[in-house]
Parts: sequence; C-alpha cells; structure tokens
Amino acid sequence: MREGIVTVVAEGAKGTAFELLAAPRPLSHRSGTFTRSAFVVKKANSAQPNWLGVGLAFSTSAALWAFLIKQHNEDVMEYERRKQERGHKCTGCS
Repeated sequence: MREGIVTVVAEGAKGTAFELLAAPRPLSHRSGTFTRSAFVVKKANSAQPNWLGVGLAFSTSAALWAFLIKQHNEDVMEYERRKQERGHKCTGCS
C-alpha cells in the first residue's frame, strides 16, 4: 500500500484516498436499493467527440490570444509614446 491518507470504508477495506476513489466499484445493495459510486463514469467514446466542448475550447483559446495580442500592441504604442515624450526637451512646447 502506498503512503498517504488511510480511509476506512463501510465494507472495512483500507487504502489511500486515491486508490479508493479511482477504483471502480460494483453495484451494492443497501436498504433495498442499488447504488453506484459517483466516481464511476462511462468510457469516453472517441468515435463521437463532443464537438460543442471542442468548439468552446478552441474559440476560448483564440479569443484569449486575440486579446493578448491586442493588449500587447496597445502597451507597445503607449511605451513608444512615453519614450518620445521623455526624449522631447523643447522649451517652446510646454
């Protein structure tokens, strides 16, 4: 057993939190009803990707990059403007 937090479950089994959460659990019979662990998920179907999720991920990434580039260009323009003002030593302008 790996070192870590030891957890005791209802059946009396011990293990680290990761081992207990990662292991698939069979259906258990409790109080006349069948329950299933919330951590058991169905296997991802790679033949049918979630196109909505893919589109949201790519569009979010593109929007963030566009904002980053726009902000960078504005910062460079502001830097150049301040650099030009700092170098301007004319007494007739002010």
